[in-house]
Amino acid sequence: MTTPRSGFTSYLRHHGLLPVLLSSIVAVVMLYLRLEWSGRMSFVFLVWNLFLAWVPYGLALLAGLLQSRGWGRWWNLLPLGGAWLLAFPNAPYLLTDFIHLRPRPGVPMWFDAAMLASFAATGWLLGLLSLEVWKRLLEERWGRAVAWGGVLAASVLCGYGIYLGRFERWNSWNVVNRPRSLLEAVLGHVSEPLTYQWLVGTTAVFAGLVVLSYLVFENLVPRRRKQERASA
Repeated sequence: MTTPRSGFTSYLRHHGLLPVLLSSIVAVVMLYLRLEWSGRMSFVFLVWNLFLAWVPYGLALLAGLLQSRGWGRWWNLLPLGGAWLLAFPNAPYLLTDFIHLRPRPGVPMWFDAAMLASFAATGWLLGLLSLEVWKRLLEERWGRAVAWGGVLAASVLCGYGIYLGRFERWNSWNVVNRPRSLLEAVLGHVSEPLTYQWLVGTTAVFAGLVVLSYLVFENLVPRRRKQERASA
C-alpha cells in the first residue's frame, strides 16, 4: 500500500533529490576546506550562487507535485512557470564561475578547479532536473512536439539570461525591483544584437549546451527508472 508520505518520497527520489543534495554537500565541503586552508574569503560567493541554482529546481518540483496531486491546472501553473523561466539561468550560470580561476596564494589551482567543477556540475544537474519536470508537464498537456519546443525556447532564454548575468550583471530579481531598466536593456539587445560583443555567442553556446546535455540526460533517465522498477 502506497501512503502519501511514501509517494512524496518516491517523487523526490525520481527527480534526483538525493544526488543533488550529495553533490551540493561535496561542493560546500570543498569550499569550507578551501576557506580553512587559505584563511581568506575567496569564492564564498559560490554558496549564494548555489542557492540560486536550487531555486528553479524547487519551483519545478512544486509545479510537478501540484500537477500530480490534481491541485494545479495549467493556467494556475503559469506563475510558477514564469518564475522558473526567470530563475532557470541561475543553475547553468555556475559554469561561468570558472572565470574566477587563476593562481592564488596558499591554495593550488588544481584544487580551485576541482571545487569550481563541483559547483558547476551541481548547478548544471539542478537545471537539467528542473527542465525535465517542465518538459514532462508540457508533454502530458500538449504533446511531444510542443514540449520540445518548450525545451528549445527555455534553452535560448537560459543562454540569454546567462549573458545578462555574467556580462551585464543583471539578476533575476531585477524583474521586480528594476523592471523598466531591465526592459530597456532587453529591447536594446533585441533591436541591435550584433552591437553587443558577447550577446549572440554566449546565448548560442549555452543554449546549445543545455539542449545537447538535456538530450543525453533524457535518454539516461528512462533507462535508470526501468532498472529501478525491475529491481523493486
